[in-house]
Amino acid sequence: MAWFRNSLRGAAIAAIAAVQFATVSAAAPPSPIEGVWLTTALTELTIAPCRDGYCGYISKIVVPEKYGAQIEAADPATFVDVNNKDPRLKNRPIQGLQILTLRPTRNPQYYEGEIYNPEDGNVYAGSIEVLQANLIRLKGCVLYVLCQEQEWARVRP
Repeated sequence: MAWFRNSLRGAAIAAIAAVQFATVSAAAPPSPIEGVWLTTALTELTIAPCRDGYCGYISKIVVPEKYGAQIEAADPATFVDVNNKDPRLKNRPIQGLQILTLRPTRNPQYYEGEIYNPEDGNVYAGSIEVLQANLIRLKGCVLYVLCQEQEWARVRP
């Protein structure tokens, strides 16, 4: 009888350990904002986890037509952050530049943080709201009063 109790105890301990291991080793599902997004200017932005929460990086530059044919013909890898207010940062490349820093809120579909706009060199209060699995809304504000919004679609692999 003692061997039976010991076998049950051993099986119970093994089952508990297996459940704990599965719980610890199971990867958390990705955030709904993670991935590559197409901006309204047709530039691609990659959002991924980072030390500060979630960070967004310019992963593919598309130059808007409003800048003219000469600049459109230029290699996007040569574009630098000329509008940055800090003179030490004016030569950093736009390609790969972090422009979003976001933190999750209590609402799993809403993230808040800061947006850097390389077109004017300013940082704005901002947020992202998940509208659908493949659609998010970016909102940037000055003094939380003057705001602009854009909807970005997920880039399909």
